[in-house]
Amino acid sequence: MRNLTATRRSILAAGAAGAFMSMTGLPFLARAEDRRVLKVAMSAFPAAIEPVLYNSTAARRVIPQIFDTLIAFDQTEKLELRPALAERWERVDGRAVRLFLRKGVSFHGGNPFTAQDVAFSLSPNHLLGPGKAGKSVAMQTLETIDRVDVVDDHTVIVRAKGEDALLEKRLASWSSEIVSSRAFEAAGSWDKWIAAPVGTGPYRFVSQKLDVNIVLTAFDDYWGGKPPFAGIEFRIVPELASRMNALAAGEVDLITDLTPDMFSEIEGRQGLEVAGGPVQNTRSLVMDTTGPVLSNVGVRRALSLALDRKALVEALWQNRLPIPNGMQLPSFGEGYIEDFPALAYDPDLARKLLGESGYKGETITYKLLNNYYPNQVAGAQIMVEMWRTVGLNVELKMMENFGQIEQKPINAIYDNSTTAIFPDLLAHAWRLLGPNGELPELGMWQDKEFFAFGEKLKSTVEVADRRTIIREMLEIIDEKNPPCVILHGSGQFYAKRKDVIWQPGQTLDLNFGPFNTAYTQK
Repeated sequence: MRNLTATRRSILAAGAAGAFMSMTGLPFLARAEDRRVLKVAMSAFPAAIEPVLYNSTAARRVIPQIFDTLIAFDQTEKLELRPALAERWERVDGRAVRLFLRKGVSFHGGNPFTAQDVAFSLSPNHLLGPGKAGKSVAMQTLETIDRVDVVDDHTVIVRAKGEDALLEKRLASWSSEIVSSRAFEAAGSWDKWIAAPVGTGPYRFVSQKLDVNIVLTAFDDYWGGKPPFAGIEFRIVPELASRMNALAAGEVDLITDLTPDMFSEIEGRQGLEVAGGPVQNTRSLVMDTTGPVLSNVGVRRALSLALDRKALVEALWQNRLPIPNGMQLPSFGEGYIEDFPALAYDPDLARKLLGESGYKGETITYKLLNNYYPNQVAGAQIMVEMWRTVGLNVELKMMENFGQIEQKPINAIYDNSTTAIFPDLLAHAWRLLGPNGELPELGMWQDKEFFAFGEKLKSTVEVADRRTIIREMLEIIDEKNPPCVILHGSGQFYAKRKDVIWQPGQTLDLNFGPFNTAYTQK
């Protein structure tokens, strides 16, 4: 979506227009006799299938099949908003949105969807996780929500704590999925709820076996139309070679995390094809800035300046991924600072900064997982050599999981990817670096000036004012106090059978429901 910021007047006007929005056209309705059980081989098992607890890639591949949001993004390049569980909405004022809920919607357990489910889903009892202890990811983008007022069974008003130009986008973002309040209460505990979650999505949960599979079946009473597949089995196959073999043998229909060096092999096989491309995500190396070496800004800047990102993307990604100018994406529209400086490759400046910093060749530890991200190990090996040429001594240390990486003291750099949950800096860099973000929560980085700018940005609606604040925030994390080394944009590539009608979207989410663009664009 291009126009993401507005004056108070245009916010209210846009909301009024939203009041007249309704579903136009019907999504593709699959005939029962045409449907197959889709078998998907993916690399990791989700820690939990619950929207507020985790937003890892593995979790986001499953969650959209089971749950719906009130408002949704259409997953085209424009990422425009469309009605979902709310059939229309309107702005009450700069800090509140009235939503008219779709009638006749049922949860997988048979209970009707009502305003009470919205009130619970967006309440602290759910958003803050077990015991309301805040052990969740929801506050990364939903922290501005104050409360939900229930008007009647099918009308709610979602209120923000202050002026919020982005409230509609928040209600379409990760963690805003609506869960069944009655099923949650009946489960009796978070553990039992997570074991068998209940939503309104196109597929309902059947079973899960740790590190083996997750099984879903079509929910044919889905409000958006009959799901295209009879069911989905997500099989956990960590190794890419094994996923490739399973696809070639016809054991699965689609595989995730395909690397470019495998494209030609897939395209050379009859009946198979490559799908995917860049998504709304930025790959980076995050740094523990409290360590004895990485506390020095000059060393951190040198780590970035020593990298030839163009060569990295050419070598590993066949030039299929973008190199951003700062921690931002063009989809941010009027919140995108198009003239912000490109990520520099300047080995001479890197050497100069190292000399001024007093760096004496101390070891910088790079905690590395074995290709949790595609091409992760190969990329790390290339970067170590680039760093060596400017005098940086970076040592790879293999880890088995993020728990090991995050064991205190971290005192290292490690790989990260940051998704723009909706198109704005507040749903991208801020959720990684804001007070509730990963790095501050882990005690790896903080910047009071950056935090203050972010809080101000939340309640700023004028385009020019927002752009000024965003530029200041980008400058802090780029040069004044860098918390990470931005590498490149991320891509999600898949291999699939040609007879599987499906298109990937603009985010990490997988969408196998009737609103997939493969069906809606017919």
